[in-house]
Parts: sequence; structure tokens; C-alpha cells
Amino acid sequence: MPSNNNNSNWKKKSGSDTIYETTLSLNKYDDPNNPIDKKKGIVISRFNVVDGEIQLFEKKGSTETLMSTIKADGSQSFESGNLYTTYFDASDSNNRGQQLNQVLDLTKNQAVITAKKELDQQTFSDVYEDSETYKSVSNDSESDPDSPDVSPEPPGTDKMGEYGYRDPTQKGKAIPEGKSVLRYPITVPELGYDFIRITAYEYTAGGRQALTLKNKLSAKKRIVRDATKKETVILPMQPNFSESNAVSWGGDNINPLQMVLGRAAMGGIEGIGNIATPGKALEIMGDALKDVGTDLQEMFKDPMAEAGIIAYFAGQAVGANILGRTAGVTLNPNLELLFKGPNLRTFNFNFRFTPRSAKEAKEVKEIIRVFKKNMAVQRSTSNLFLLTPRVFTVEYIYNAQGSSAGKIHPYLNIFKPMAMTNLNVNYTPDGTYMTYNDGGSLTAYDLQMSFGELEPIYADEFDDPDDDAVGSFSQHKNMGY
Repeated sequence: MPSNNNNSNWKKKSGSDTIYETTLSLNKYDDPNNPIDKKKGIVISRFNVVDGEIQLFEKKGSTETLMSTIKADGSQSFESGNLYTTYFDASDSNNRGQQLNQVLDLTKNQAVITAKKELDQQTFSDVYEDSETYKSVSNDSESDPDSPDVSPEPPGTDKMGEYGYRDPTQKGKAIPEGKSVLRYPITVPELGYDFIRITAYEYTAGGRQALTLKNKLSAKKRIVRDATKKETVILPMQPNFSESNAVSWGGDNINPLQMVLGRAAMGGIEGIGNIATPGKALEIMGDALKDVGTDLQEMFKDPMAEAGIIAYFAGQAVGANILGRTAGVTLNPNLELLFKGPNLRTFNFNFRFTPRSAKEAKEVKEIIRVFKKNMAVQRSTSNLFLLTPRVFTVEYIYNAQGSSAGKIHPYLNIFKPMAMTNLNVNYTPDGTYMTYNDGGSLTAYDLQMSFGELEPIYADEFDDPDDDAVGSFSQHKNMGY
């Protein structure tokens, strides 16, 4: 019998040893002819690891409705009338077609990965390598070993404001899409290598909810959960990893005169705030004036106070340090280091590509083009607006094979969604122009990328049981942000 599934996004169906499932939040088009008018729906994708059969269900509450069954031989049946077409349509080159390809790629890749671990070679060959449905992925080393899904949202909830990603009247120009998964190197020995996974997402604006304080969604939840996932690039680990967390602190001054006047201002403002109860307002302002009088009395007990204050205000009047020049003193600045605000983290990654075959050279070219395309500014159809470029998630993945396959690395940091702020390609990293005879690929490329996180790090985010990458603080699942 198959063992427990090791992928954090897939799990065994309750009561079955051979069926695995994942739950997705997808776009549902009740009117397929109007792609702008859409809403979120919950879809369950299941596969049977023994016979390769795939089934797609819509879930509403506790009710599951079977929409379609795809067998390993490529045959497909439909069981729910038009419900299937509200999510998927192979003839639609954009919305429903792309969504179908993404769901099937996700399911087939995971089915093949699971089958390789749990079936003997002969059974795997009979069901997967020789089947119509899986022949494109069963021998494809470019499959993402842990293609992430989109976490579901309860039907009927809208946590992104009226429009979510962008006002439909400002739809951007069409952007070409490449393969869903790219990787370098193409072939990797099955020795449990760790890797870096970089995934592009459409930027998800906050909508009207971005202007509220209550239940405001973080960029991570807004983008990764609800936005459209684009290309994923799998790259090797780098020799040097580091992170730097910083918070802005700065020295702050307040002289004795400012302290006295500030205290008086606070009392006056507090009194005005209680104007509806005149007795209390007068009492507050009276106490404030009394405190100011007490402070001034204490101040003038200093023998230097009178001359010093005269010199100070004279200096303020002419914009010169009269107090320092005439008395050789300065007002006590009461200097203190105070918190100013958070800082945004930045990260730099450097990758060396040395293609070893024509196929790998083409893969490298596609990887570089995908990064350049996804970081580029987008334009509205009218060219009136510039739209936010796509953003990225970066993950360190631990142990690409074995019992811990596809998990976030337990001893490295995690990231919030990031924007790519700079990309540099060096086509001659060795200082010499060299190409291969077969096709003209250069012998090496250096790719340098700079990323900036979209949001600061907050202390409460180190405890998030609803986020698999974070978990509860007591679990210490990784190094945290």
C-alpha cells in the first residue's frame, strides 16, 4: 500500500490508501462569454496513484459535485452538465484554458512524483510512461517536485475589495506565457539535492480594503493565495546565503521649553476633547496650566535661566546661536534613541549558468527571458496607465527526494512576496566571448537579481498556524522571516 504523502499541499483522501487530493481556489465564470465577470470557486483535484485516473470536483460547503473524470488512456467524461465549463475550457486560450492547463499540470506532476515513489518500475511504466495522459510528464525531468497550490477561501467571501487585483476597466495588454515550470540544471541525480524555487504571480492590489485598518490582508495572503500563479523556476542552491533584518531607530531631541509647552498643548487638546462636559474640560485645562506654572517656577530657580531664555529666544529671532555665543551653554536637548519605523529587506541572488547541451541552453535562455518579462512594467490596453509588474515568491526547498520532499528548508529563512528591482545578465562572465557550434549558445551566463520585500516584518507574524511555512512559534519550523 502507498505510504503517507510527503507533499504538504496534497493529502490522502480520507478512507483511501491510493487516492490523493488537493483543494484549490479558482476563478469561476458563470458567463463564459464575459471573462471580467468572475468569482471564486472551490475545486478539489484528485488522482488515483494506482491507475492514474484524475477527477475534478466542485465543493460547496460539505457537498462535492463531480465535474469530470480523466483516465490514463486520455479519455474524458463529463458528469455535471455545464458546471465544468464555468471553470475549464480547453478551447479557451486564455482564462479557462490556462486554468485547466495549470490544474492538470499540477495534478499530473504530483501523480507522477507520487507514483515513482510508491509503485514498482513495471507498474509505473504500464500506467504512466505508456499512457496518453501522462506521457508528456512521466519522463520529463522539468517537473516541479513541489508545485504549490492556491489555498482555498470560503465561498462567498471577498477579502480583496470590490475589484481585487485591478479594476476590470483597466485590463492590461496580453502578456505571452511560457512553460509553467523551468529548471536548471535540467537533469539532477536523485540524491536529495535542495533547491531554490522562484515563482511569479500577478500583483494583487488591495482594493478598497487597503484603505481600512480592520482585517487588512497582508501582501503574502493577498498575492499568493488569491492571485494567478505564473511561471515557476527551479534553480540550484548558492554557496553563500545571508539575511539582514533592520529596524529604524534615531536620536530625538526635545529641550525644556518644548517639554513645558508640549505638556500645556496636550492638556489643552485633552480639554477640548471633553468639551461636551464643560466641568471636566475646565478641570483638565486648569490642571495643565497649574503644571506649566510649576515647571516654570522650577526652571527659574536656576540662576542662569533668565539670561539663558532671553538669549535663546533672541537667537530664534535672528536664526543664530546667541545662547552659545554669549553664555557658552546650550539648552539640554534630552537626547533619546527612539523608534522610527520598520525597514524593508532586500536580497540579492547570483546564478551561474553553464549549459551542457542544446536543450539546456534553450532552457537557460527561457529562464532569463521569463525573469525579464515578469519584472517588466505592464501597460493598459489604452496606454493611458502603467500597471504594476508581476511579483515573486522565493523559497528554499529542502531535500527534493525522500521522506521530506518539497518542504520549506527547516534551517534557512523564509521570505515575504518580493518585487524584482534589478536584473543584470553578464553574457561573458569569464572575460572571453565563447559560443557552442550547435546553435550559438554562449558557454556561460551570470544572472544577478535584486529583490525587495513588499512589506516589513512584524513580530506577531512569527506565529501563524494557518501558514504552513510559518506555523506556530513553538514549532520553530524554520528560521522565520
